[in-house]
Amino acid sequence: MFTITTVLLIGGGHAHLQCIKQQGKNALPESQVLLVSANRYQYYSGMFSGYAEGIYDKSDIRIDLKAFCEKNNTAYLEDSVVAIQPEQKKLLCKSGRTLSYDLVSFNIGSSTHVPFPTEDSAYTVKPNYTYTETIQQLRDTHSPVIIGGGSAGVELSLSILARKKRLQQEGTVTLVSSTGLLSEELSNKLTTLCRKKGLKVYTGENVEHVSETKLQTDKRTLTHSGVLLLTGPSSASMFKESGLRCSEDGFLLVNNHLQSESDPSIFGAGDCVTLSAHPNLPKNGVFAVRQGPVLWKNLQQVVAGKSLKPFQPQKRFLSILSTGNKEALLLYDSVHIHGTIPWRIKNRIDRAFMDKFR
Repeated sequence: MFTITTVLLIGGGHAHLQCIKQQGKNALPESQVLLVSANRYQYYSGMFSGYAEGIYDKSDIRIDLKAFCEKNNTAYLEDSVVAIQPEQKKLLCKSGRTLSYDLVSFNIGSSTHVPFPTEDSAYTVKPNYTYTETIQQLRDTHSPVIIGGGSAGVELSLSILARKKRLQQEGTVTLVSSTGLLSEELSNKLTTLCRKKGLKVYTGENVEHVSETKLQTDKRTLTHSGVLLLTGPSSASMFKESGLRCSEDGFLLVNNHLQSESDPSIFGAGDCVTLSAHPNLPKNGVFAVRQGPVLWKNLQQVVAGKSLKPFQPQKRFLSILSTGNKEALLLYDSVHIHGTIPWRIKNRIDRAFMDKFR
């Protein structure tokens, strides 16, 4: 007889979507699975650039979590978890509700790290259900500035620029990064590509302050009509506050089984966790997608009282960055290809991914 009856999935991220899909195919025996999400809709970040450019509609880039759960033997609750009580196996929610669990998994993503003072003119794309409203407010302004030289910063700045050009809007789009763009190996090539497309790019500059209309770096002052912060991830405070083992920057520390280092009834995946064996693993959706099947298998194994399966992150993976005008940069190991064909591949991959969860 199974003793574990209540399994809580907190957050509708990539890994949990796959768990829910598997729950529909092969439900956990004698268990109730509940998804708790702060919003009914989960937005897919892989299609954010296409939405910013106007290629995709809102319906193209979001998943109806309530409807998806109903199809897959999973209960759904719209609420936010704000505190964890591991010893009592309870979660406290924003609404005041208390949830009890036998197993719980977190796949809640991260918030945006803001390393400098800002005012109300600074936006973020997190939580992701605020993305469409945020980008609508920003993209049609005269001179938006994007801060952050990672893949998201490059994609969104070029997508907003492409839309401006297509609609013949006046103004500029600027990208500011404290480092080179994306990586040391690609920075020069990518910077040249961005500038060729008309993007204003400033690398190696640290932002010191963002006011209502001005952005101050350690080298210059820029005028802006709104700033989008893509400055890296920040962890949810509830992990450290709960007494669970965390990384130095506050992310839930998990072992190779995606299981909390300090509590075997707690699991996690995606951006909200740090793998103790791979502390420098990028917080990238690619890894969250790969973690999904391992996470589900391990939840099954715990329920059945069997040994767990390790997650091993791949060393190489395909990455495709949208660069605007239905062009993209395909990256795989030392292979770099730019043009319309990579964008078509990306579009097909992204739409196929979303179709799995309709």
